[in-house]
Amino acid sequence: MVIQRWQSVFLLIAALLMAFYAFLPVAGFTFGGVSYELSLLGISSLVLDGGSAITPATVSPEVVSWPLFALSVLVAVLSLVAIFKFKQMKLQKTLCMACIILTVAVIASLLVLVNGWSDLRYYFSNVMPVLAILFYILAIRGITKDQKILSSYDRLR
Repeated sequence: MVIQRWQSVFLLIAALLMAFYAFLPVAGFTFGGVSYELSLLGISSLVLDGGSAITPATVSPEVVSWPLFALSVLVAVLSLVAIFKFKQMKLQKTLCMACIILTVAVIASLLVLVNGWSDLRYYFSNVMPVLAILFYILAIRGITKDQKILSSYDRLR
């Protein structure tokens, strides 16, 4: 008998948070009178295009942020894999711990990437990995609770 309750919801929310984080801009800065946005896909400039429409144009290929993109997508995929490993609770808990470690690595790598940039504005999307870590912790608590319930059932047999 396997109980799978709230930890599936927590893991799904964490996976969605990390997937959205991979595509949203995480910081903005101004250099030479031009505003730029940094996302995990790269840097794009916000240039006025004749009228008042703002279109992103890729600039500055020397900033490599695609490994952060790949890492955050990997965390989202691992979260989805953990949902379907509900029959193997120990593996599910290990995958949650790995997701926490990789999410902390994404946050730390981003901070190292932007270290020393002037006029840097962090966006609200940077809260998403922190919330994902919170949901991973809640999922681990749910898995542990289910393990205790199953062990008490085995004791009664």
